[in-house]
Amino acid sequence: MKLSYRERIILIIAIVIVIFGVGIFVFIKPKYERMTQNKELCEKLEKEWQVQLTKFKEIPERQDTVNQTYQKGLKMSEHFTPEMTSVEMDEFIQSLMNNEEFIKNKASAKDTTSVKDESTTSISYFYYTPNIVTYPLYEAADLDGSLAKEAAEKLKEANILAARKSQTISGGEQTFTVLIKYQDLMEFLNKVNSVAKEKDDTMLITGIKVKDAAFNDGTKKGDDEKNQDAQDDEDEDDNNNQQQQQNPNAQEKVKRGYSEVTITYKALYIQEPKKPDVGPDYDETIWDGNEWRQKVAE
Repeated sequence: MKLSYRERIILIIAIVIVIFGVGIFVFIKPKYERMTQNKELCEKLEKEWQVQLTKFKEIPERQDTVNQTYQKGLKMSEHFTPEMTSVEMDEFIQSLMNNEEFIKNKASAKDTTSVKDESTTSISYFYYTPNIVTYPLYEAADLDGSLAKEAAEKLKEANILAARKSQTISGGEQTFTVLIKYQDLMEFLNKVNSVAKEKDDTMLITGIKVKDAAFNDGTKKGDDEKNQDAQDDEDEDDNNNQQQQQNPNAQEKVKRGYSEVTITYKALYIQEPKKPDVGPDYDETIWDGNEWRQKVAE
């Protein structure tokens, strides 16, 4: 069948339209949809990148915060006793007892030392709640409100401290009994206090039990009596040695001026914080928000 000129034109136009339509649906539309998706993804990534840039700029501040927290923890740990094993604690006590005056006065361990292994303990915050007393003349004198403001500040500080909870830390404890003179006992306690103050440590005596408060009638002697006591002590030592040789199971008699004293020593520990790795300093020359730049050599 022969087509007329008009029909051929219409057929050509129809074929072009079909080809154009097929091209749109087969080639152009998928590309357009992909371009739209890529545009949305680009906008999303741009927002995420802006968020990351904001975080990058916060790096120096966060590094400073971490370092400051580390320094606070380090400073706090310096106020506590360095952590000791039970053996190290026993050696520390022995070092305090290893005193020429104590040795000269024959201070000696009476019973086997009782050493507790390191365990947890709690420590509470100390705070004082002020007692604010008000009365009409007090209130009348507060013309500018400064007295009421001062009282409110005191109560605020107490309330803040009262809200803090007890903290769990570790500690060691040792109980030992010695046969010692009164003055030597006072000297030993002073040594513990002086060491604690010198090192700014949390070591303390938590219990003292004196078997004979009069120290076998040897705490209030005059010089002549003390000299006589010294001679008596030598004779008494000889007698004790002879009795021990004759009867090894015989209990040694406490010498004049001495008493059995049971002392409980405690030390509190907290772990020294490890220095954190906060990473390198943020280098703004790598990216300024608009373009990449050459990293500055270290």
